Amino acid sequence: MIGKGKSIAHTSIAVDYARLKENATELDRFHLAGETGPDIEREFRMCQDLNQKCEKNTLQFIISPTVEDGKKLTQSDFREIYRDFIKRMGLEKNQSIAFLHRDKEHAHIHIYANRIGFDGIAYKDNFISNRSAKIAEEIAQQRGLTLARDVQTQRLEQNKEIISEIKYRHEVAMQHRPRDLNDYITLMKANKVNVEVVHSKTGKISGLRMEFEGHTFKASDIDRSMSYGNLNKQLEQLTQRIIPSVAENLNLGIKIAKKVASTIGRASKL
Repeated sequence: MIGKGKSIAHTSIAVDYARLKENATELDRFHLAGETGPDIEREFRMCQDLNQKCEKNTLQFIISPTVEDGKKLTQSDFREIYRDFIKRMGLEKNQSIAFLHRDKEHAHIHIYANRIGFDGIAYKDNFISNRSAKIAEEIAQQRGLTLARDVQTQRLEQNKEIISEIKYRHEVAMQHRPRDLNDYITLMKANKVNVEVVHSKTGKISGLRMEFEGHTFKASDIDRSMSYGNLNKQLEQLTQRIIPSVAENLNLGIKIAKKVASTIGRASKL
């Protein structure tokens, strides 16, 4: 089971998307009475107005079991998963609502929780995606459901040939001695692999994604040497190798120039 989470600002639109989706079912709610997206947003605002410094003041979570597990779980099971998730995340005292989607045989839960409590204090959303993933893993393990890491292992195993091809094209790109990350991305694109740079909330590069023939993988899942940190070190090493060779050529040029000048000087004396 996979858990994802983030802070959002468009509460009404998000809630109505989940509520009005075909085959959507409301699972449960805490401290809410409204029915529509605008209703829920107005109720959220009663707490959010107590803390106007917080802009992205609604939390959105998606809890997704595997297709096989989803078929086995009843609506009551999903309701319990929602309640357990909210409690473990420390949001049981905040307003929240959950909807179950069963579109395309893939059952999953959409959860919307007020980031601002009744006391006006904002729920800390640092690393919220990682925390929600960890909690989803704990719930899955307790219920005997497939863990996210097992799903990832299966996916990588099923796409072994694609992954091997991306790694090969990476090695070809590196043989061309890219000067920097942009140069590397250009070389990979020439080899039909699109490289996406992933940024953290602070704007810093946090990783790379590789897309090839409709398949997308984290660079580090293809090979540890392809993670952003390791790739950046390799690019720096290539640059350091190039600089000395340039300096050596320059020194050689200076020596030749001096020798030519010396020869000309002797010739002029004659």
